[in-house]
Amino acid sequence: MTFSQYDPAPTARDQVTLTARSESLGIIGFGPIGRRLAERFAAAESGPRLAALLIRERQLEEARRLAPGVTLCTDLDAFIAAGPSIAVECASPATFAASAPKLLATGCDIIPLSLGAFADPAAETLLREAAERGPGRIEVPAGALGSIGFLAAGRENGLSRVNVTVGYPLQRWQKMGAERFAPVTSVQVATPFLEASAREIALHFPGHLNVVTAAALAGLGLDETRVELVADPAASQAWFRIEAISASGPVTLFVGGRDAPVEEDPLDYTTFSAMRLLRRRSAPIAI
Repeated sequence: MTFSQYDPAPTARDQVTLTARSESLGIIGFGPIGRRLAERFAAAESGPRLAALLIRERQLEEARRLAPGVTLCTDLDAFIAAGPSIAVECASPATFAASAPKLLATGCDIIPLSLGAFADPAAETLLREAAERGPGRIEVPAGALGSIGFLAAGRENGLSRVNVTVGYPLQRWQKMGAERFAPVTSVQVATPFLEASAREIALHFPGHLNVVTAAALAGLGLDETRVELVADPAASQAWFRIEAISASGPVTLFVGGRDAPVEEDPLDYTTFSAMRLLRRRSAPIAI
């Protein structure tokens, strides 16, 4: 951008706006979350500029309608060539683990929603080493929990215990294969049916329960964070409770699922936690 002799010099706020729009956003995955992010940032006047989508070939037509003018890619190399400076991954743990090292090496930051990839020790090592090499970095979102900052703060002052309780409706546990642990579809009241470390839980339910990994990464890690799973016949959507203790005192966070049919898109905090991180990167007052 050039300024003629009649143009006022750019202010600090102008520079913030220019920086925000010069950020180039890529989205990996085109399920409900990917589509929601693409639709929001394709039309946004602030925040990063949507530059590229990494999707499947069968999704190309829909993506063209939703995000006209955006580069559509069906392989990682083409996506990298589009030059995103920040990418949101909302595809799968395998996709995150496979794509992160190459993306980070280009300087692209990543906001991964498939945090369950960290549950596999080999994948966790791969991801941590790639992030250490950089120059891109991994930014962990709060996901469906809405907030995990208090766990990271507690870690600075003697965080000693983190317990995560996850309650799902019976039909959802059934679809996730929980009946191999207990007869979850026949309970009459909210019933705990499995307790283990965050790593064990995430490995039992790959592709699900990313909130467990988010809490573990923010706090005590995957092996020291304890998780209890609850089959809740009264719930129509997921609910979560975190109880943490540090030298600063105890904290309890409860996130209740909205009142919607179990088969409906939960529209929880996951999408919006990624949006918050994206907007925070250029916000004049970062929250």
